Amino acid sequence: MAKSALANALKERSAKSATQSADVNDSVDEAFEALFGAAAPPAKKKRVTMELPIEQLHPFRTSHIGFKPYSQENLKMLADDIAENGLIENIKVRPSEHGYEILSGHNRVAACKMLGRKEITADIEFVDNARAVVIATVTNLQRRQSLLPSERGWAYRALLDAYRQQGKRSDLVTATCGEIHHKLKARERVACFFGVGVNDVRQTVRLTYLIQPLLNAVDERKLNMMCGVALSYYDPATQSRFYHLLKTEHRRLPVDVMKKIKQSCPPPSISAEELDKAWKTAAEQLSEQKNGSIRFSRKRFEPYLHRIPPDINIEDLFLEFLQNRFADGEQP
Repeated sequence: MAKSALANALKERSAKSATQSADVNDSVDEAFEALFGAAAPPAKKKRVTMELPIEQLHPFRTSHIGFKPYSQENLKMLADDIAENGLIENIKVRPSEHGYEILSGHNRVAACKMLGRKEITADIEFVDNARAVVIATVTNLQRRQSLLPSERGWAYRALLDAYRQQGKRSDLVTATCGEIHHKLKARERVACFFGVGVNDVRQTVRLTYLIQPLLNAVDERKLNMMCGVALSYYDPATQSRFYHLLKTEHRRLPVDVMKKIKQSCPPPSISAEELDKAWKTAAEQLSEQKNGSIRFSRKRFEPYLHRIPPDINIEDLFLEFLQNRFADGEQP
């Protein structure tokens, strides 16, 4: 999270402190019902709020909810805010065999450790795996000011996996989205609840099938996200070959080059020799096309296009303009 974004989030958090806890619980309940098509099952025991020893807390056991911890700079900012204003929002945990799993609040725990605190106020939730996943994902997806593509991808995937593990059909289930009733797939339910497109869910989830170096490259904006989605359909060995060429030979991978590679060498596998040849061929073809054509932004010409008769060729019209403009050797 950017420093300025975190600072704004901390200000908003302080302003909303009176209703924060109730809002979080309501949001989780709404998310569960929207995503699973039924009200959340009653908890085994009623929620308990108490001070817990920090040494008894450990990360949520679901390994692939990939929210990254704050940088040291942002963690220090959060710690300073807690020192000044207190822990405005309790962390959420659930009992485990070796203490308590942190469902929401990993960074708050780390900030309290930085302050040298031994205990932290926690809401202890006695919930099953599906509800635990909803708590762990929804609170972050709705509250964090900025999330990396990989963080959103792993969160969406965790929700989809939890849905399927509930034993429900993932093809047709009755759902409510606003005032419109649909029969939605699991992916559509997730998109509907978070107000994003189904393609956004599908594409970000596909990123979780990338090898870690390529996923890092997408997060760092060194690799176009759509290229990452295309690469996710290849097996790990082929992905490693792509990364090797990107890293060692500093090759560029524009979307158009990726499309041509995928057309000539479809997933799931490409040999090193095939990839090298396909990549070079695609780059050369696009270079030739670029050198042989001129592009203009349609948006800039939009106000005039409707005035051009349908039988007039725009290329001929533009050429006529240039010939008239420079007929006498006039300088531009």
